[in-house]
Amino acid sequence: MNSIVVSPHHLSSKAGKKILENGGNAVDAAIAVNIVQGIVAPETCGIGGDLFALVWKDGANEPACLDASGYAGSHVDGQSIIGDSIPLNHPMSVTVPGAVDGWFKLHKKFGSLKISEIFTIGIELCHEGFQINQELAKSLEIHQGELGAQRSAVSFYKNSLPLDVGTHVRRVNLGKTLELIAKEGPDIFYKGEIASSISGAVGGNLTLQDLNNYSSQWIKPLKLNVFGYDGWTTPPSTQSYLTLSALKGYELLSEKYDESLHMLIETYRIFAADRDNLTYDYQNDIDEFKGIDLDYIEEKIKLYDDTKTQKFTYPEPKGGGTAYMTVRDSTGLGISLIQSNFHGIGSRIGVDNYGFFLHNRGCGFNLKKGHPNYIQAGKKPLHTLSPTLWTKENKLEMILGTRGGRYQPQLLMQMILPYLQQKTSVNENMKKGRWALNDFLSDTESHITVEGVFQKEDITDLESKGHIITQIKENYDAAYGPVSAIYKNSDNLWSGAADVRVGTEAVEII
Repeated sequence: MNSIVVSPHHLSSKAGKKILENGGNAVDAAIAVNIVQGIVAPETCGIGGDLFALVWKDGANEPACLDASGYAGSHVDGQSIIGDSIPLNHPMSVTVPGAVDGWFKLHKKFGSLKISEIFTIGIELCHEGFQINQELAKSLEIHQGELGAQRSAVSFYKNSLPLDVGTHVRRVNLGKTLELIAKEGPDIFYKGEIASSISGAVGGNLTLQDLNNYSSQWIKPLKLNVFGYDGWTTPPSTQSYLTLSALKGYELLSEKYDESLHMLIETYRIFAADRDNLTYDYQNDIDEFKGIDLDYIEEKIKLYDDTKTQKFTYPEPKGGGTAYMTVRDSTGLGISLIQSNFHGIGSRIGVDNYGFFLHNRGCGFNLKKGHPNYIQAGKKPLHTLSPTLWTKENKLEMILGTRGGRYQPQLLMQMILPYLQQKTSVNENMKKGRWALNDFLSDTESHITVEGVFQKEDITDLESKGHIITQIKENYDAAYGPVSAIYKNSDNLWSGAADVRVGTEAVEII
């Protein structure tokens, strides 16, 4: 059996390959991939963000599921924020970053190499340097006003001006930070000098105690059988369940109606319209979550109309930056890992001379007092990260995920469904035009944006049923991915697939 690494950046994939060649396993490799991805593409992820992972080990009945997301700080106060939402660059948008603790939790449970060896690849890359790609250059230009003069961004700007595509950069400060973490462990990040700087950077909204007390958690994953496959994902406060519930709803509707793109889109809209009512931090009451209950799904799909699109209105309860990577090794150990700074490069709040930026995942909270997702100290916000893992008869079949913020379940459905129905290969499906609903919550119309390669006959059919379609000029849009997948193909052999929508994507096979 071969080992496969898939990530959005060729340097990240190469790091994973090197770890596997050095005797590490899939989890060791995924940690290295994640560390390097945060170095070369900070507009997607980094040590200032959160992490979720699903790990499959042959012989298990379910994957291990890690929630390495953080909670709001002790001093947050939603009433002090002016406006209807939390600004992307507001100090209260920063929740405790969980990724670093997540790496160490993953390594403790599954790792085989010394963690210092895993960090070494990233540390060396920080000091030796790499070339700025198109996506990073664009992000640096957009955020020039906020980042240009920050010490944490000194590697990327000269005289407060962003460096151009192709410029060779070294992230020496981040390299030194990674050296500290590799040597001292997560305590240096959550209890030591880095923690003090994080707290100071957000004006004390996150206290030292908030950081000191943080610990990522092993939790029970969600499971739903769809077309004979068991789909696994993370529970709330993530929106991951939408991938499973919408696919199950589609399966049930396909027993009554002819399958169609209209049915797939409307099924997603039915469940997504209710997302904000179900997706929040349940804390100790997760048993109250009903999003993948069969009776809930069956009740919702009664709203479906095969002849036209509709609005789906649910009353509120009373009271695009992400990186996905996957690795499977020759022993059958597989990991679905997603890590994020949330909105692009995050909050644009840097941490002094430590060379990294903090995420703005707290923007997933709302400012509707009495709502279960209202910003509150010690609670986790609605999370868009949606990793998946698929098995059949307790054997791993596919690991798949994507970036894309709130769009993630939509993109995943389009990739997963043809595989479950054995209609097209994953690699073929990567090249098909994708659709995306910009507005999908309660009481919204079906306004769909599609890529340039989207089939004309599909557009005509959707418009005949009332969908409003906007087609972009470009054949592919990087925002519609990149999806990364490792899967068992029709010949029962393992293969990897990287998305055509970014120029840095890479599959490494050993």
